Amino acid sequence: MTHTIKDLWQKSVQSYPDLTAIKYLDHKNICRVSYSELDEMISMIGRGLLVKDYSSSHIAIIGESSYMWVASYFGIVTGSNIAVPLDASLPEDEITDLINRADCEALFISPKLVNIIKASSAKCPKLRDIWYMSEYTPEGIADESFKVDSIYNLMSLGTLTSSLPSPGEDDLATIIFTSGTTGKSKGVMLTYKNLYDNVVNVDYTADPGAVVLSVLPIHHAYCLVMDWMKGFSLGACICINDSLMHMVRNMSIFNPDIMLMVPLMIESVYKKIAATINLSASTDSTSQNSASQDISPIKNAPSTNTHSSINAALTTKIFGSNLKIIFTGGAHLDPYYIDRFNEFGIDIFEGYGMSECSPVITTNTLTDHKKGSIGKPLPNVELSFEDGEILVRGTSVMKGYYKMEEETDKALKDGWMHTGDKGYLDDDGYLYINGRVKNLIILSNGENVSPEEIENKLSLNPLVREVIVSGDNNGLTASIYPDEDVTKQKGLSKDSVQESLQAIIDNFNAAQPSYRHITKLIIRDDPFEKNATGKIKRFGNNQARSSQKAV
Repeated sequence: MTHTIKDLWQKSVQSYPDLTAIKYLDHKNICRVSYSELDEMISMIGRGLLVKDYSSSHIAIIGESSYMWVASYFGIVTGSNIAVPLDASLPEDEITDLINRADCEALFISPKLVNIIKASSAKCPKLRDIWYMSEYTPEGIADESFKVDSIYNLMSLGTLTSSLPSPGEDDLATIIFTSGTTGKSKGVMLTYKNLYDNVVNVDYTADPGAVVLSVLPIHHAYCLVMDWMKGFSLGACICINDSLMHMVRNMSIFNPDIMLMVPLMIESVYKKIAATINLSASTDSTSQNSASQDISPIKNAPSTNTHSSINAALTTKIFGSNLKIIFTGGAHLDPYYIDRFNEFGIDIFEGYGMSECSPVITTNTLTDHKKGSIGKPLPNVELSFEDGEILVRGTSVMKGYYKMEEETDKALKDGWMHTGDKGYLDDDGYLYINGRVKNLIILSNGENVSPEEIENKLSLNPLVREVIVSGDNNGLTASIYPDEDVTKQKGLSKDSVQESLQAIIDNFNAAQPSYRHITKLIIRDDPFEKNATGKIKRFGNNQARSSQKAV
C-alpha cells in the first residue's frame, strides 16, 4: 500500500460508505452527504479533469468552506494533479498574482466571487478553465464564458472514462501559500507522503460517526489536514460552520464531539459565557508572555471541578451536549482557559505546527499531555535546537518552496527545517516556545502576517518615507516616518500629515481581510535607526511622540 491521500480516502469509503461524511446548513435545513455520495463526486471530478487532459497540473481552489470545495480538493489530489488552495479574502490583485506564481492551469471557485472570476480570466493567461462550484451560472460573467463553466459539466465529462491514475507517494500533492519574512508569500510544496504521515501520526481516535465542527478557514493547512483528512480517516461526520459569527449557534445545532480552534476563539467563547453569567473580567498581571501573544485572562471564574456549578443549561446551549475535546494551535493559549474549560467537562489539547511540516509537529494527546506545553513530537518527527531555534526533521517536512530556491535553502539545511521559533524541551520531553527568530507576526487568532508585505504596499505612497509594521494581541501597528520633502512641497501641517497618512491606512484596510487591518498609526518625528548597511533595525524602533488610532 502506498502512502497517499487517495489511499486514506479509499479506505474510509470502503469502511464507512453509508455514514454521513459532511453536514451543512442550507438556510435552516441540515443537509447531509454520505461517504459514498462524496466519493462519487470526487471520482467524477478527477475523471473529468483527466478527460480535459489535466495531468500533473496545478489547479487552484478559492471559496468558502463547502462540500463542493472539499469534493474539488479531493478530486484533484486523488488523481494526478496538484491542488493550490487560496485565501478567498485576499485582495483581487494578490489572488491573481498567486494563481500566476503557482502556474495554475485551472481554477475551482465559489460562484460568489464574480470579481475574482473576471479578474483571473483576464489576468491569468495560463488558466485554461475556470469552474464555478455551483449548478447555476453567476450573474455578470457572460464575457468570460469561453473558459468559465459549471463544475457539474466537468463532472458529466467524468462519465466518459472509468480510469483514474494514482499518484506516487513522493509526488507533489498540494501547494499552500504561507506568509513569510521576505515580504512575499511562499508556496509550501507538500507531497502525498508528507500529508499521509502527518494524518496517521497525530494520535487521536474517535468512533466512526463522531461529529467534528469545522470552524477554521479551509485553505489553512491545520484545518484542511486535521479537520478534513484526519476526520475522514476516522469515519467522522464533518460539519461546516457557515460563518464565524454563527459559530456558537452552530455548536448547539450540530452538537460536535470534537473541534479545532485557534486560541482567540477559545478566549472569545469563554468571555461570552463569563459575560452571560455575570463573571467579572480583569487583567491577570501574572499571565505569562509568549512568542505569539500576551493574554490577559478573565479572573474570578468558577473554581469548582464540575460545570454544574456555573450553569449546565447555559454551557449546553453554547457548546452543544456532546463537546468533550478541543484541539488548538497557531498561537499561545494561556493555561487559565484549559482549567476553565475543564470545569465545563471539555479538555483542551494544545499543539504546535507550521504549513512547512504538513502541519503538526508536536501535540498534547488524551493520554499524554502537560498543561502549558505544546506537547511532544509526533512519532515521525525529530527535534533539534540551534542557538535556541527549533529545528524539525521528519517525513512530514515539506519538499521546499515553489520556485523559491534561495528561501528553500535558508529554511531547509541538511534535512532540518528551521522553524524561526525559539523553544526548549523539558525533562519529560514536552516542547515549549519562548520566542520568535523571524519577523513573522502571529496574531492571537492564529493568522500569520508578513510585515514586509504590508510595508511594501504602504511605501508605494510618496508621503511614506519609512515604515515598520508590528503586531500584538490587539492588532497591527504601522509606525511611519513621513517624507519631509513631500510635506514641504505640499505645505502640509502636522494635522494634515496625520490626516493624509490615516487616509492611506484606511484605503489599505479597505482592500484587506480583517486580520491584516492596521488598527494603530504611529507618526515618527525622526527616521528609524539603521544598521551599517542602511537597513532599518526592526526592533526597538517603535517609540514616537505622537500617535493616532486607525479606524
